[in-house]
Amino acid sequence: MRNGFRIIDGDGHMQEPPDIWEKYVEDKYKDFAPKVIGTRNFGRAFLYAPNIAFPNGTINRPETANSDTPIRFARGSASAWSLEARLADMDDEGIDIMICFPTNGGGGGGAKVPPDAQAAIARAYNNWARDYCQDSHGRVQYIARLPRELNEAVKEIQRTASWKEIAAYGPPHPQAVGPQIVTEAYDALWQALVEADSAACFHGGGSQFTVYNDWRTAKLEPVSHALTCMVDGQLAMAGMIFGGVLDRFRKLRVAFYESNAAWVPAWLCKMDDHAVGRQARFIEGHRPERKPSEIFREQCFVACDADEGDLGHAVDVLEAQNIIFNTDYPHGDSPMPGAVGIFLEQPISDDAKRKILWDNALKLYGSRVNPSVAHAPSAAAA
Repeated sequence: MRNGFRIIDGDGHMQEPPDIWEKYVEDKYKDFAPKVIGTRNFGRAFLYAPNIAFPNGTINRPETANSDTPIRFARGSASAWSLEARLADMDDEGIDIMICFPTNGGGGGGAKVPPDAQAAIARAYNNWARDYCQDSHGRVQYIARLPRELNEAVKEIQRTASWKEIAAYGPPHPQAVGPQIVTEAYDALWQALVEADSAACFHGGGSQFTVYNDWRTAKLEPVSHALTCMVDGQLAMAGMIFGGVLDRFRKLRVAFYESNAAWVPAWLCKMDDHAVGRQARFIEGHRPERKPSEIFREQCFVACDADEGDLGHAVDVLEAQNIIFNTDYPHGDSPMPGAVGIFLEQPISDDAKRKILWDNALKLYGSRVNPSVAHAPSAAAA
């Protein structure tokens, strides 16, 4: 809690241990799992030996991306990113609940890895993340990883649906697997999520290592990073709407992360024009049964950054609905420490802040998040 506001951080990140795959992947599939040979960036990034999971070995980021990690996240970097360090940092910030995506734990399940091995890697991550969260008493939860293959993804949801540590599931991203994921062929996946009362959570940024990788390797990472986080969100949102998933599953909640919120009003206008305006002439397949902007307001959410420059416009257009708060902790470009204080300085109403910090996240995560979880100690006033 901070300044009387309860707070859910909808997009933190795990910092998995280097031995996660060795300890948690079943022996039968160890040859397909990522081969970690060390770490860099103060334990934040894994170094990989080339194998089927990472054919080219390590993916490098600029050293400057994490150069101040030991100062900003001293507890975590000194404790191998322990749960205790995370909870202490949450207490300092005033964050009551943090919901975490993978960092290194999200990789290694690409198309070249056999489907049963992809599923084993997803199981290993989910089992480790459950163990990590168990002693947090509901204050740290995670977005469960799903394999690409449909039947394996459904089985993983069914295996883990009762786990209280899971806040939602992260389906394969359309930028990675293509348009088939929004066709009726994948409806069993969305049905399983509805039955589990789980949102589908799409985290952006992956295409910087695929579609836009040439820009990244040409030392123009600001281009690939800034572009892909937003474009990946736009692609997933439009795919779920124009592919008809959100018409076929009206109880399904969907969220888009790492892409900010300020772009949403313009994108809703663009999609509306392609659904009911003059650009609708391009529709060949599913015609949305509602305007995309209406679908968004009824079923979709985006995560804003604390220091987002044009957040006020999105808040005005969306009436402070459909937006949740995130810190990206403990990634190098996180606005922590101080993210909550920065957000509270945004020129928006207290009612809007309350919705973004707490109410909207409860709507998104539904019964999978416990609003009665113990408060964080009241942090110092902003």
